[in-house]
Amino acid sequence: MDARVSLATPAAHADVFLPDAPPEACLDMPEQPLATERWVGPDEPRQGWRLATVLGPALLVAALAARQSYAMMAIDGMMPLEWLVLALFTLNFALVSAAAATAIIGAWAIYTGRTLEREKSGTFRTSSRTAVVFPMCNEAPDTVMGAASAAYQSLLREGAADAFEFFFLSDTRDLELARAEHKTFQQLRETHPEGTFFYRRRADNQGRKAGNIADFVRRWGGRYDYMIVFDADSLMSADAMTELVARMDRSPRTALIQTVPMIVNATSIFARTQQFAMRAYGQIFGAGIAWWAGHSGNFWGHNAIIRVAPFAAHADLPKLTGTGAFGGAILSHDFVEAGLLRRAGWRVEIATDIGGSYEECPPTLLDMSARDRRWVRGNMQHVALIGAKGFAPVTRMHFLSGVLGYLSSPLWFALIISSIVLVRLAGEDQPDTAEISGRLVAATAFILFLPKILALGLWCLGRLPGWTKSSHFLGGFMFELIVSAITAPITMVSQSIMVVRVLAGQDPGWGGQHRARTGLTIREAAAPFMPHLIVGLVVCLGALGNGVGAAIWMAPIWASLVLAAPFSVALAKVLDGRGALARLIATPEDEKPPMVVRAARRAAARLRQGAPVGPRLVTNSTTPSSYGPALVLPTPQQDAASA
Repeated sequence: MDARVSLATPAAHADVFLPDAPPEACLDMPEQPLATERWVGPDEPRQGWRLATVLGPALLVAALAARQSYAMMAIDGMMPLEWLVLALFTLNFALVSAAAATAIIGAWAIYTGRTLEREKSGTFRTSSRTAVVFPMCNEAPDTVMGAASAAYQSLLREGAADAFEFFFLSDTRDLELARAEHKTFQQLRETHPEGTFFYRRRADNQGRKAGNIADFVRRWGGRYDYMIVFDADSLMSADAMTELVARMDRSPRTALIQTVPMIVNATSIFARTQQFAMRAYGQIFGAGIAWWAGHSGNFWGHNAIIRVAPFAAHADLPKLTGTGAFGGAILSHDFVEAGLLRRAGWRVEIATDIGGSYEECPPTLLDMSARDRRWVRGNMQHVALIGAKGFAPVTRMHFLSGVLGYLSSPLWFALIISSIVLVRLAGEDQPDTAEISGRLVAATAFILFLPKILALGLWCLGRLPGWTKSSHFLGGFMFELIVSAITAPITMVSQSIMVVRVLAGQDPGWGGQHRARTGLTIREAAAPFMPHLIVGLVVCLGALGNGVGAAIWMAPIWASLVLAAPFSVALAKVLDGRGALARLIATPEDEKPPMVVRAARRAAARLRQGAPVGPRLVTNSTTPSSYGPALVLPTPQQDAASA
């Protein structure tokens, strides 16, 4: 295929390769059964006790809280609604207790230095070949290929580029955007003629991202030992990529290593607070999950390395029987792929000590909700997998956490509404239980905020990775606390609506994402947040029915919902990087942007302008490899022309 022809007239229903299709090295990728026997190696260490260490105390604390709640409500007998409130309270308390236990384990791991970023261990040497794959679907090509340019230049500086080949796997249906992808790819190749870059836009985008990756593995998987999977908004440094390869080389029974990416490039108030929270608290959760997961870690779909052969042999997704929310093709594929690899006896690890892994986050509350709509049905499908034969206990816990990540919102919402109704029905007959009720509320608040408290404690001790004991952390901590308190009820209602729609059989769709939105207008926010306004007014009126004091007590919830649209507009404001608020919630990556992040920004800007993306770096690679530069075979048309 002539690249110039496909650049000018990309076809809607034809595979497109630039510069040409690479030599195929096919791998069989059979569809996996939903249930089968699990393979456990004779020397496999038993690590289930770690999960029990987390869940045991969490369930004990939840049982004690349930006992206190029962003592409060059972003074004058239990009506059916009280049993419902007790069940909802116990379940919600157990969920937040499990999260708090994970955070405690993570904070301990960080405090003892188990998750500190390790220093680079000598010169990178490997005989393996790694594909760096960028699945794309209606994304800004300058951003994606700018990230690839930065990663490639970073590898060149390290003398490691010969061991990596870059693949852009496009599922873009918009022909104008496809033309932009072609043009941008040509610019990238002109800038890095010594690099190995391929672009493929497939005619049939069946299976979405999972199908895109599977198509790549089936056609070219045999060409590679490993593949590093990126998202359209993710990035990794050469140090991170080479360390992942080195660990795979040293661990022949490991099939997947997942890094814990940090958020970068946030510009709006909302995104900057999310970025601050991830940098301050997210690594605590990551360290905790990595500890109790052990060799049964998880996959988050990007910023991870995968051993290609076992992935092909064991990770093709099964089909879910039935119809509705829990049937059909699996949408949230990453958790399932990790579980299938573990079921086959391969290790899946979470590497919290590898730095240089980055991603971005949605710029507004509206865009965060859009992303959740993409994921909610896929996560709810995991209900059908939790009890399937063969999965490891920790894998089942990953599935359950994926389900509860969205189901917890309607559970909290149901608890709030049923509590209002219960107080209303009890009226004058409700006994005075203020002391017990106060203790339960205080305990719930403490458990909810414990991860943040642990992060603050680590910072005070100088043990929070990446952070110095500068004064702005405390201010950023307080600001993030306020923003999270405002947005939590909004997210609760948004996710509750999504779950109800999925359970009712509606398909939330899988549209594109707005990754670079610069602000919202009140007109844009009014309609999407109208349900929140209505729910907020209902909660306010219901609380007022129980007295002014009750309405004041619940004001943080109903006020946030009533004002969801103006709050979302305010939080969507783009910050001046030199302003006081931007400095207050700055992360270490804001104060000193990593080299690869700066390079990706520059490359993306130059690609948007149609200019070369950077210097043509030339280096003498010291990486001993049995693979030279990728061979590009002539197409039949080229053979005929030369004949």
